[in-house]
Amino acid sequence: MSDTFLLNVMRMAHDATKAERAFAVDQELNVIGTVNIAPEQIEAPYIKCVRQAISQGEAIITDNYTMTIDPSKAPVTNQSFPKLRFVVIVPVRGYGAICMDQSLRGGVTTKDKVDRLANFVNHVLDNEQTDMDEEALLDLYNAMP
Repeated sequence: MSDTFLLNVMRMAHDATKAERAFAVDQELNVIGTVNIAPEQIEAPYIKCVRQAISQGEAIITDNYTMTIDPSKAPVTNQSFPKLRFVVIVPVRGYGAICMDQSLRGGVTTKDKVDRLANFVNHVLDNEQTDMDEEALLDLYNAMP
């Protein structure tokens, strides 16, 4: 399968969510494209969560701190983490997944927006519209209720 569709979805989702960074991985977890992040900057916990999203077939909303620890061992604190990033991973059935993140200072994407994005990706796949370019995908996304 062509990586072009997955890269178009990554760029469209990056624009739609106003994320700071994004990357796309194929089914074998190879990074095939990035926006505002170099492939060598992608940390192992991100890839671990991408693998989980692909295997479960569901979007994941997390943060870069939580994904690195066992939740049962998370500290109880109200401490501010200046490098804390909001992370969204959306699987793209048959292609791989896209991952986007942003500093918490930049705000967060709501669960409704993540669900809308995941539903949109499934709609495009179900209707075999994978030949659409980034602009057409964004137009269709914005036109959907």
